[in-house]
This record gives sequence, C-alpha cells and structure tokens, in this order.
Amino acid sequence: MMKNQERQIVTALVFLMFLLWGGFWWHRDPLFPGSFAGGMLGITAAIFMFGPLIYLIIKRIKPLKKWVVKRVSMPTLLLLHIYAGILGPVLGVIHSAHRFESIVGILLILLMFVVVISGFVGRYILSFISTGLREKKSLNDELNKHLGQAKLDLQASVCNNRISALGRSHSTLLPGISMENFRQSYSDRSAERKVLTLIDAISDVAYSIKIHDTAKLWFKRWLKFHIAISLTLYALLIFHISAEIYFGLRWL
Repeated sequence: MMKNQERQIVTALVFLMFLLWGGFWWHRDPLFPGSFAGGMLGITAAIFMFGPLIYLIIKRIKPLKKWVVKRVSMPTLLLLHIYAGILGPVLGVIHSAHRFESIVGILLILLMFVVVISGFVGRYILSFISTGLREKKSLNDELNKHLGQAKLDLQASVCNNRISALGRSHSTLLPGISMENFRQSYSDRSAERKVLTLIDAISDVAYSIKIHDTAKLWFKRWLKFHIAISLTLYALLIFHISAEIYFGLRWL
C-alpha cells in the first residue's frame, strides 16, 4: 500500500515537472531568475538536488553507512533521495522561468530531465523486475519438488503394475488380465502426462527467469548510466552556481 502511494506521488511530481516545462510555450520571464524570489527558489532547488548525493555517498561508504543505519533506515533515506531528486528539478524549472537562453541553462534543464526519468525508470521498473524474478524462482523450486514427487509416483506405479500383472498371469484369466492391463496402462499414461506437464511448466518458467535476468542486467547498466548523468549534472550545477556568485559579486 505504501509503495503504491509512493509510486503515485512520484509519478504526479514527474508529471508536474513536464507540465511546468511545457509552460515555455506561453510564459517567459527573463528577470525572474535574478530576482530575490527567483534566487531563493534557485538556492532551494540546488539544496534539494544535492540531497540525493548524500544517499549515494552513504550507500557506498560502508563505515558511514553502518553509522547512519543505526539512526535512519536505508529505505527512509532512499525515499528522501527520491523526493529530493524530483522536487529539486521541479523547483529548478520554476526558477528558470522558462528563460532558456544560455547553453548552461539549457543543458541543466536537459540533464535534470534525464536524471529524473532514468531514476524513475530504474527505481520502479527494476524493483518490479526483481520482485517478479523472486516469484519466478520460488515457483520454479516448487515445480521441481512436484516433478520429483511425480517421477517417484510414476516409477512406483509402473513397478507395481508390472508386479501385479505378473502375479495375475493365468490362462483362465485372460479377459480379466486384458481389462486390468487397460486400467494399468491408463494409470501409467495419467502419471506420465503429469510428469510431462510439469516439465513443460518448468521449461516455461526457466525461460521467463532467463528473460528476467537479462532485463535485470540491462537495468543495472541503466542505474550506472543514471549515476554518471547525475554526477555530470552536479558538475554543471556547481559551475552554474559558481558563475552566478562570481558575476553577481562583481556586479555588486
């Protein structure tokens, strides 16, 4: 329930980001980014955008992670990472006031969108695939247990039928033997069908697991791409902030 609510909120924020960007077609205010309100929005956006970097550092430094986890759980940090990673670009788009005139500003907007989209896809689709993979592997183990039991049942059925047929082999019982053989043959075929059905099911599940593994591998690569783009965004954001401070101070 909580994950569904989280997904809905994040999806709504992503949609809001696209909606705000779409305002470029009917709204532009070149003076707003340099105003007091625009500056405060820019600072707030920068703080939110640097927030996810904290999670990235904590996750990859084991001593720091061990210390932090005692106080705040990793799922909570991940949730903060997600919300900060989306709220930052949303405020960044508002801060820009659709003033897409400089190359740095345009690149910042583009990178923010790529980071948000890649993070959104990696977070929710990757988790969905991982959950599906666990379920498939559990089903595969269960089917293999049933297959093992079905093989034993088939083996026992065949052996019992052969022994039973040998015990009843008498010339005066030929009609009875024929009917008995028919019943035994039907029983054997039923057991065989069960084994073959289970083998087909296991084959299908194994193929599905292979597809899941391949997809998971690709999304791990996608996650690396997300991190690389995020670091590029941080570098460009630092340059943008430094340039604004430098030229702003000189102007004063």
